[in-house]
Amino acid sequence: MSDVSFRRASPADAEEILDIKREAIEDLEHWQYSPEQVEVWKPKDDYVGTFEQAIDDDQFVVHVAEVAGEIVGYGALNVPDERIDAVYVRPNYHGEGIATALVKHLELSAEFQGIVELDIIAAQNAVTFYQSVGYWQLEDEVATIEDVDLDFVRMRRRLEPSDPDEWFETEDVDDEYDEGAWADHPTSPGEWFDTGEVDVEHD
Repeated sequence: MSDVSFRRASPADAEEILDIKREAIEDLEHWQYSPEQVEVWKPKDDYVGTFEQAIDDDQFVVHVAEVAGEIVGYGALNVPDERIDAVYVRPNYHGEGIATALVKHLELSAEFQGIVELDIIAAQNAVTFYQSVGYWQLEDEVATIEDVDLDFVRMRRRLEPSDPDEWFETEDVDDEYDEGAWADHPTSPGEWFDTGEVDVEHD
């Protein structure tokens, strides 16, 4: 983690951010999501404009992680909905604590916005990771993208005010679960993860 730096994203980062999301989704094991689900879920090239607009929108707080000038991960906080909309890390940087640090940055940003309880719509493979950083399961959800169903889990954490100097000390973080961890909420056309016609059902 010593070579990783974090900053707020700018619209110029949109193409790299989109590429990270695509890489992370394509890296999923088929037992987690089928090739058909992966294909409809991963962002298309023409989503760059949507990502640029979202980064520039006050509704979102977006942080990126960089190594030697390359963006290797990002996270997005949806302020009005009090929800982390995404945490993605490039597959070749899994297990280094980057996802954990991004979550902490987003949580601190949420605290600054006065958010008390923060939600995540987690992919199946990320549930254990989010449990390891303090989130609990609420309910299963199903998103339908282009007539293809994908299973998610809504999770939540109550934020406790803390000393900001302690948030980013990651030396003692257990990275066992930081393997492609990510969350995504594909339900709001025109926002971060615009996927067209998407319906979500709660189980």
